[in-house]
Amino acid sequence: MYLGIDPWVRKLGYALIDDDLKIIDAGILLQDQKSPTREDQFNRANQIFDFFSEMLEKYPVKKIAMEKLFFTDYNQSNAEFVYAIRWALMMLFLRKNISVLELTPIELKKFITWNGKADKMLVQKTVMRFYDLQDIPAYNDAADALGFAYLAKIRK
Repeated sequence: MYLGIDPWVRKLGYALIDDDLKIIDAGILLQDQKSPTREDQFNRANQIFDFFSEMLEKYPVKKIAMEKLFFTDYNQSNAEFVYAIRWALMMLFLRKNISVLELTPIELKKFITWNGKADKMLVQKTVMRFYDLQDIPAYNDAADALGFAYLAKIRK
């Protein structure tokens, strides 16, 4: 199985697929709070860690692809917590001896659509073709996670 993760604090996209590109589980982990406290954010990181710990106990994941983050001044406030989530997940994956492919958003777009500047809709439509989906994924984060899962499967 292959796992794709689009890691953010409020909406974390994930997708688990098998060797035949069948979607086993996909969606987002959504935080309902609009203005969480620091303690809420740390609790959120713990919930995300627990979610993936349970998933790895249940499914034999071979490889993971996850977004490599880039922050600008605009979104620095979330950077600490997103990096904390990524760090915790990387430690989990390393302890399980699962290799992780890290890709920037531009690299994901380039490998999925052949255009590193593709818009979200093109990424979603391309992902729909990979998995023979009839409906556009409800969240961009879930579509990106499906793209990451696909790349985890096809990239060495």
